Amino acid sequence: MAAPKVAVIGAGVVGLSTALCIVETCPSCSVTVLSDQFSPNTTSNVAAGILIPHTYPGTPIHVQKQWFKETFTYLFALSNSNEASEAGVHLVSGWQIFKNTPTPKEELPFWSDVVLGFRPMSEAELQKFPQHQFGQAFTTLKCECPPYLLWLEKSRCSAGPSAGVSPSLHQCHRLHPGGSCSHLALDINPSTAQSSCFCFALWER
Repeated sequence: MAAPKVAVIGAGVVGLSTALCIVETCPSCSVTVLSDQFSPNTTSNVAAGILIPHTYPGTPIHVQKQWFKETFTYLFALSNSNEASEAGVHLVSGWQIFKNTPTPKEELPFWSDVVLGFRPMSEAELQKFPQHQFGQAFTTLKCECPPYLLWLEKSRCSAGPSAGVSPSLHQCHRLHPGGSCSHLALDINPSTAQSSCFCFALWER
């Protein structure tokens, strides 16, 4: 049986993470990353990388917590590995402060038992911020996107085929300004791919 072929559309942090995850989960897959731009010219190269989740309406909290826990566990292991410096992943401690009295969900967010050392700020600490009424201290992870993107691509290439670049990707951007993803799919879905994952930002940077 021929090896499954997968095309990942987009070479930002989501696209390269998806490609690496597919290769690690299914080593027999042939994964190609298609994009008109790779690092350092992606949206991800200028994105923030401190791991603090937001609450998304419509998605159950237990699902959001599972996503965050899996992400934190993965990056925490990377931060403790020999590749941490190359990947640009490390621990960072800080405060999150509120000008108004927080709601119960803000006071004890769903991710409080996932990050390290979560606690309310002391009165002495809050005195440094006289315009704020409440705060939290904790340690989480920071991911520097430029080196992380290069690490993702290096890790993916070491586990599978090298990345490809679709020459039609930029053309479809010009042909379909404001077009839907279905238009994009018609133009850039490789005819030989059995599955495609769309992981791109439109009109980035």
